[in-house]
Amino acid sequence: MSYLVLARKFRPTTFNEVIGQEHISQTLKNAIREDKVAHAYLFSGPRGTGKTTIARIFAKALNCKEGPTTEPCGKCQNCMEIAKNQSIDVMEIDAASNTGVDNIREIRENVKFGATSSKYKIYIIDEVHQLSAGAFNALLKTLEEPPEHVIFILATTEQHKVPITILSRCQKYRFRLLSTNEISKAIKNIAIKDNFEIDDEALKIIINASGGSMRDALSLLDQAISATTGKITAEYIRNLIGLLPKEIISQTLDYIAKNDVDSIIKICKKVYEEGYNVLQFARDLRDHIRQLMIFSINPEVSDVSGEDTKLYDRQKNLFPVSRYIRLSNLISKALEEMKWHDQPRILLELYLLKMAEPYYNVAELIAKLNELGKQQLSNAQVTCESLEINSNQHSNATENIVENVQIPNMKGHESTEENTIITMADSFDNDLMGLWKDIVTEFSRKHPMSAQSLKDATVKELNANTFQISVSTQLALNMIKMHQETIRKLMTRKSGRDITVSMVLTDMAQNGGVVKEDIKIEPEHDTAPAEQFAVVEDFKETAKTAIPSKIESFAKKFGGSVIKKEKDSSINENNINKTEEFSENESEE
Repeated sequence: MSYLVLARKFRPTTFNEVIGQEHISQTLKNAIREDKVAHAYLFSGPRGTGKTTIARIFAKALNCKEGPTTEPCGKCQNCMEIAKNQSIDVMEIDAASNTGVDNIREIRENVKFGATSSKYKIYIIDEVHQLSAGAFNALLKTLEEPPEHVIFILATTEQHKVPITILSRCQKYRFRLLSTNEISKAIKNIAIKDNFEIDDEALKIIINASGGSMRDALSLLDQAISATTGKITAEYIRNLIGLLPKEIISQTLDYIAKNDVDSIIKICKKVYEEGYNVLQFARDLRDHIRQLMIFSINPEVSDVSGEDTKLYDRQKNLFPVSRYIRLSNLISKALEEMKWHDQPRILLELYLLKMAEPYYNVAELIAKLNELGKQQLSNAQVTCESLEINSNQHSNATENIVENVQIPNMKGHESTEENTIITMADSFDNDLMGLWKDIVTEFSRKHPMSAQSLKDATVKELNANTFQISVSTQLALNMIKMHQETIRKLMTRKSGRDITVSMVLTDMAQNGGVVKEDIKIEPEHDTAPAEQFAVVEDFKETAKTAIPSKIESFAKKFGGSVIKKEKDSSINENNINKTEEFSENESEE
């Protein structure tokens, strides 16, 4: 066969021609120059990065007629035989097909004999990780202490599968994937030498498809050269590889941004009906998302050609970086599962619909929760219709207001509900449930046997410092009453107030069987002024909770008392005057 593929035709023959592995080439040259050649080497790394190539160059450098030398001549008999894989002193063994103990035993017998026409007998074992456990064990002693004329070069793409006992006996060299610039430069040089043309966009597609492997890039290029006689174009390469048109990929991302699920399903149907590979569609979408994310962060870092700049400029603001990360994770997970799914199209549709769902990161969720909390607080505020403070001597003392709340009777119905004075600012209306959940959780840790009764209970706020706990059965009531003081202390500690707790059956709570005590503050007996004040305040009949103020501080400051409206009559001006007169007489006495 006269035709030689590009990967073999342009295989490097010296260390200087090797691309992307300068760190390894330089180390091996130094070892040869200083006569510090080891007896065993392990070359590991991705496929197509030059492991076997450097192994052959190293063998030629050691066995060249002019060597050992860092620059093998390539013209002597030894160099030519090694290049053609015909040397009896340099043997390449494929471990994938020679995995048994018998194959290693044969090597052990042959290493006893010296090289025929070379200085070293060199064994290059490719894909060494595929040897059996018995074969590795048979190789151990020979690999550790081979004869002086024997050198082992082991190559593998999966170093983690090689036993540690083998690794410890070798000098290890890690080969890396080639960069875009390195592959691009090499292909352009090959195009000049082999007399063909390729445009930049087509070259970029080949490099991206190769994944950093020079051999894969040359194989794709070889396929393109064989299929066309003219210039290799991007459109031709896309059709050759099976890549989808850019319009389909960009449209899919637009539909995801708009949450247009109908168009997403239509795109999937179009891809399937036109014969495109759904796996390739997912790969192209993943690559597009990655490039767009990098372009949105820093356009100079991305590998976007001039033709695609307008498209990426338009789409770079479709999502924040956190959303790009989520989309990349989802499409990568879809690709992983689609490889083993019997219906990859269904799986792709599900993941694309999931990608289109609205998404908020943690910071956005916290901001929205705070906004909702503010709205609830504003909606819970009750507007006071009128506030009236009567005082004979201190007309400007209005810093703190004592509020009196009256819950009026409905027409035609008698009400037994006592009117209670509470402070709205100290109410737990907005976070009572959260407070109660914390209390139940902590109580459950210490008293698990009684915890269920407390979980089934209903808590009700009678006023700012009084709570009522109602349960449905007498047994449950007895259970929680055993821990009444513990519950009270928990509520006091969690709320930061001195809490009073009452416990009743549910029927009693519903029928008003529990009489709620009025909250009154008696004046302190000290040398304060004798004047007494009564503060009365009427609210709308629709008010359900009192508007708060600091009762104790106000009463102590003015030495006054709080007057509660009677249920069946309103306080008029005469009542207030009588109260004031009574206070004055008492002071004089």
